[in-house]
Amino acid sequence: MIPDLTNATAATREFYSLPEDIRSTVSAIVGNPPRPMSTMEIMLAIGQAVAGERERDRWQPMEMAPRDGTRILLRLSNGEVFSGWGTEEAGFQKFHADGTDIGWLNPRHWQPLPSPPSGGDE
Repeated sequence: MIPDLTNATAATREFYSLPEDIRSTVSAIVGNPPRPMSTMEIMLAIGQAVAGERERDRWQPMEMAPRDGTRILLRLSNGEVFSGWGTEEAGFQKFHADGTDIGWLNPRHWQPLPSPPSGGDE
């Protein structure tokens, strides 16, 4: 639940703009309402957040892959990696770099696409 943020600080408004799952994880660490934390507890909370992000970026089993057309990375049993997408009805499909469809796959693992690089270069 998001409280009334009319008179909230910028940091409070930014915190409540984070996804609910992240806010819940943070609240579990710092308590609700937040309690004063030692420097070591703050470092632990940051470390746990970084570890969670690293885990999210690892190859995951196909049972966890999105099947709603979201573009993801697909890894075959021979180690080849492709960009592709999946649907409940049809399975997983891969693409050439130019976006043309090159067939159906039976991948072993998946992971989200990385964020694009920042900057103005095309």
